[in-house]
Amino acid sequence: MANSPANRDCYIIIGIEDKTYNVLGVDVENRKNQQNVIDLLHQKPKWAGGYIPEVYVKQVIILDKEIDVIIIKQSNNTPFYLLEDYTKQGKPIFQGNIYTRQGDTNTPKKSTADLHSTELLWKRRLGLIYNPSQRANYYIADLQNWERIDGEKDKYGINRYFFFYTLDPDYTIHFKSDSDDDSETQNRPKDINNDIVGSPFYYLFAFCNVSYHTDFSDSEKVVLYYKEIPLFSSLIESIDERRTKIIPPEFFVNPYYIEDSFRYQMFEFMFTHWGGNYSGEAKTMLMRVIPLYKNDNEHSEFMNYINDKGFSYNNICGEALTRYNGTGIGVYESHGDPSAPECISRELKNNTDLVINFAHPNNKDFDGITKHLRIGKMLVDWLDDWRNSPL
Repeated sequence: MANSPANRDCYIIIGIEDKTYNVLGVDVENRKNQQNVIDLLHQKPKWAGGYIPEVYVKQVIILDKEIDVIIIKQSNNTPFYLLEDYTKQGKPIFQGNIYTRQGDTNTPKKSTADLHSTELLWKRRLGLIYNPSQRANYYIADLQNWERIDGEKDKYGINRYFFFYTLDPDYTIHFKSDSDDDSETQNRPKDINNDIVGSPFYYLFAFCNVSYHTDFSDSEKVVLYYKEIPLFSSLIESIDERRTKIIPPEFFVNPYYIEDSFRYQMFEFMFTHWGGNYSGEAKTMLMRVIPLYKNDNEHSEFMNYINDKGFSYNNICGEALTRYNGTGIGVYESHGDPSAPECISRELKNNTDLVINFAHPNNKDFDGITKHLRIGKMLVDWLDDWRNSPL
C-alpha cells in the first residue's frame, strides 16, 4: 500500500467485517499497536535506500467498540522494496520485487508490479509526475545537487553568486538586497537588541553568539525561480556578523515551520549552502524553540489538541499553564566576558534540553523575549510528547 499508484495516504481498517461492514471490534489477543508495527518494519528486512514506509496506528470508537486504523503515509520515496528475501510466516517476500496494490488486488508474492506501475512509482521518486511548483519542493530538499555560480550576472544584472539545480537547471535560487530595489529600501535596525527587533524575533535570542555578535539585518531576500517564474521568496534574517542566515518561520504570532513547505526547505538550504562556522549550532538552538510540524494536517491537529488543554497566545490556563510554569529558560549573565561564549556553547551542546535567553539585560523587551522562548520550548516539547503518546 505504500507503493499504491494513488499517490495519497492509504488505510487498513481492522475490526470491520469485509462483506457486511458490521462493526466487530479489534481482536485484543492479536492486536498490534503503532510501536509493534514500526518494530515489524524495522526487523530483519533491508529496505532499498534505507527508505521504510511511514505508518501510524490510530484507534476509533464506533458503537462502543474499538476499531484500529493503520495509516500508510503517502511518500515520494517509492518504490519501496527489499534487498534480501524475508520470511517470517508463510511464503517469502522476495528481494527486488516491487509489491503494490490496485483496488482490492495485491501483487502476488512471486511476481512484481507491472511496467506501468513501476514506471509511475519511479517517476514519483524523481519528481516527474508533479507540476513545476511541486517539483521545486522536491528539488530544494535534494540539498547536494545544487551548484553555486560565482562572478556571473544574475537576473538583476548584478555580478554575484547564485545557485542552480544540476539535474534541472531551469530551477535557480537568487539573492538580492534592498539596494537592488529602491522601493524596498527602508531604515532597519542593525543591532539585535534594538527595540524594533524584540520578542517577534525571540528565536534568534536562543543562539549564544548573539550575546557578543549583536549585529542584525533583514535587508536581503532570497527568490526561487522556475525559468522566469518566481515560486517562492522570503526575507533573510542575518545574525552573528552575517555568518548565520535564516529563513524566518511562519507568522510572528505562533511561529512554526512545516517540514514539507518551501519555507522550511529553504531554511535547510540556507544552513547547508550559506552558513558560517557556527550555523549548525544556531540551527540546533533555534529548533529547540520553534515547532516543526510534518505537514499542515499535523499542525492543525496539534493546535486543536493544545487549545482543548488550555493554550492560546492570548491566554494560557489548565494543563497548558502547568506545562508553561514547568518550562525553564536560562538567562545569560556573562555579557562582556570574552571567554564566556565558548563555555556556554559547550554547555548547550551537552544539554539538549537547555534554552537560554541571550538578549542583553538592557533590552527593553527582555521579559517578552523570555516569555516567547518559554512558549516556544513548551510547544516543541509538547509536540514531541504528543507524537509519542499512546493513541
